[in-house]
Amino acid sequence: MAHAPAPSSGGWTIPLICVGIAIIACCVLVPAVDDNRRIAYEMQRLNADLDQIKQQIEVNDEFLHRVAEDPSLSERLMQRQMKMVREGTSVLSLKGQRSGREMSPFELVTVPPPPDMLPYQPIGGAISALCRNPRPRLYCMGFWMLLLAAGLVLGYSRN
Repeated sequence: MAHAPAPSSGGWTIPLICVGIAIIACCVLVPAVDDNRRIAYEMQRLNADLDQIKQQIEVNDEFLHRVAEDPSLSERLMQRQMKMVREGTSVLSLKGQRSGREMSPFELVTVPPPPDMLPYQPIGGAISALCRNPRPRLYCMGFWMLLLAAGLVLGYSRN
């Protein structure tokens, strides 16, 4: 008399496979999402710099246009740079102004830099921290692939 095989339960196979696939997907997707977020952050920072540079170009162009069209402005700039005073005139000293430091024409057209952005913050959470670092991500993927393979090989089958 042959014994019938003992009924075995394969109920753990499907959840193990699903969890394994989910963890492996996290290990692949979280670094990609983090890279995309970092690139978007850098793009936002570079756009702010570009806007500031465009504004500086506009101010410089306006200044050059005014210097080319206004002879009195050109003369005043020349006098300031050459530290010359027209005959019969004198330099007006103002209260609170340092006499040792001359204001350069560059300071007339300087546009302030864009405000500093907050430092980049990656996605939070324990799983994302685990998946962001290469070595733990490799170990996690290897462990879950091993369990995934065990679930497929040792899973329930009726013969």
